[in-house]
Amino acid sequence: MNRYSIAKGVVGFGLLVWLIKSGRLDLQPVLSAPWDGWHLLGMVVLLVSMIVQGLRWWQLLKTQNICFSFLKTLRLTWIGQFFAAVLPGMAGGELARGYYIFQQAPSARIAGVSTVLVDRALGLYAFLFLGMIALSAHLLVHGGAASPVFDLGMLNLLLFVGMSLVFLALTVHRSRGAVLKMLPSGLRAALDATLSAYLAHSRAMAICFALSLLAGIMVIGSFQIASRITHSPLSWEQVILVCPLVFIAGALPISPGGIGIGEASASLLFARFGVETGATIMLIVRIWILLLRLPGGLLYVLHTPSPPAAQGITDANPTPCQENHPGI
Repeated sequence: MNRYSIAKGVVGFGLLVWLIKSGRLDLQPVLSAPWDGWHLLGMVVLLVSMIVQGLRWWQLLKTQNICFSFLKTLRLTWIGQFFAAVLPGMAGGELARGYYIFQQAPSARIAGVSTVLVDRALGLYAFLFLGMIALSAHLLVHGGAASPVFDLGMLNLLLFVGMSLVFLALTVHRSRGAVLKMLPSGLRAALDATLSAYLAHSRAMAICFALSLLAGIMVIGSFQIASRITHSPLSWEQVILVCPLVFIAGALPISPGGIGIGEASASLLFARFGVETGATIMLIVRIWILLLRLPGGLLYVLHTPSPPAAQGITDANPTPCQENHPGI
């Protein structure tokens, strides 16, 4: 372990200590509360969400004609989930999946890595889309601008508009060409083919977005379940607006798995609604996620690299994945 990793661990541990000493993080509901049906329900909801995320990535791989079976995709997803828990920042899972794509899709490495990035982007975009729904519903029912819902909703709106503009720039041919001109010439053709493949599979991309919404709703549900354990129930509106910001903060490569960062941001953001148990709620959800991610470590140890099975969009006359893998 190098000094950089040690420093990140110290930062995460230090934030947890600060939260505990300041009273923002109460360990009693975690350590003394019995593991009853609420914990089981929360873990089941998150487990289904992880499977849905694996299904989304499988669909994205097929748009690039990378022909993995669903079970193989799910196995690599779980390995990525494990590394997301042990590497600095929540983006550690993307690094692990990108590594396996480089191994398993040598003829379509750029296309393969793009599926990892698009997978993460769709998950965040779905959260922000739900935030827009929450903000719109709040304005229709309550109106006015002087509320935490409005403040956090506007921050969600800015992020949503920003991501939408990026997607639009990569979708429109003229703007996409301008963006690609800023990249090294060796990458332009491959990236253009990759983006064109996504646009050619509009139905599959719509399915991926729907899966992202479903996975996001389940994650939001897990936060609500955890809030029941702390006896401070959260509304859908509150969780929808806070979750994207918490996960963005946790994705920063500051501490292993975003530990401490997620709790601190959840504490500060949920406090805007008068909820003082945000850090505890986040810690409970983190423990559930960690327990579900641990089997990924076993899959990593037992994983035997198989011969490259991906054709990739750069192959000549590729056979569509749908013909090779018609079902799950």
